[in-house]
Amino acid sequence: MARSKEERYKMAPIEWAALAACVLVLSWIYAPHLASMFDNWWNDPNYSHGILIPLVSAYLIWRHKDSLARSVSNPNPWGYVVILAGMSMLATGYWASEFFLKRISLIPVLWGLVLLSWGWPVAKMLWFAFAYLILMIPLPYVVYDSVAFPLRLIAASLAGGMLHSMGTPTLVEGNIIHLPYIVLNVVDACSGVRSLISLLAAGTILAYLMLPNRISKIIIVFLVLPVTVATNAVRVVLAGVLAKYIGKEAVEGSMHDFVGWAVFMVAFVFLAGITLLVKKLIEKRSLKSDAAT
Repeated sequence: MARSKEERYKMAPIEWAALAACVLVLSWIYAPHLASMFDNWWNDPNYSHGILIPLVSAYLIWRHKDSLARSVSNPNPWGYVVILAGMSMLATGYWASEFFLKRISLIPVLWGLVLLSWGWPVAKMLWFAFAYLILMIPLPYVVYDSVAFPLRLIAASLAGGMLHSMGTPTLVEGNIIHLPYIVLNVVDACSGVRSLISLLAAGTILAYLMLPNRISKIIIVFLVLPVTVATNAVRVVLAGVLAKYIGKEAVEGSMHDFVGWAVFMVAFVFLAGITLLVKKLIEKRSLKSDAAT
């Protein structure tokens, strides 16, 4: 039986009780996985951005609060299917001892609850806020290593070429850069994976909030990789130049961390600048189209 217009803005007490029971059960099931994931955010520099992702998702939901109230409709039984798919991922994660599957399974379960409780219009409006949560999940190490290794080789090759073009005798062997005054080893921490993951999270939300159409958003997300690769190569070059004038301590400790942070901020500003430029171009094209008509 369809809800009346007045009933669409509220749930019956039994529905709230059922939803509260589901939340309690899910809290009990997922508490250990959320705790271990928080530990990763707090202690692993590669995923320190993860602690911000749920806050950003909460903001994305909050900014639609008025539209959500108007969009509440009849419960959608497809929510059961989505919840079952999420719980199947959780069971598979337990069976395979795979942390990633256990953690990521929470996202379809939560979205399925929204679909089941408030219907397709609300779930459709919130799909991005829930999908964005994927970026808070630490990658499996097999995936991380498969990405980090080629990035290390690319960073070493590009940086070696830049240093050579600056007049510095350079020999690149894999991820090792031999300079007359120091040997630079482009390790995992310098591969750019950390910047790539953080910049992907930042670039995705920039594109979503600032750009009006899907194609332009996809372009910005795809630009994250080349921007990360280029700026990370510049970081290695800076390490080589600083090592020449300051010494070995320039590529170790706090100086090394500061250079990494500074280069990431440059990458973020550069990506934000590209996003603004694309937005301006789209707006200018739109104004020309309106004037022509």
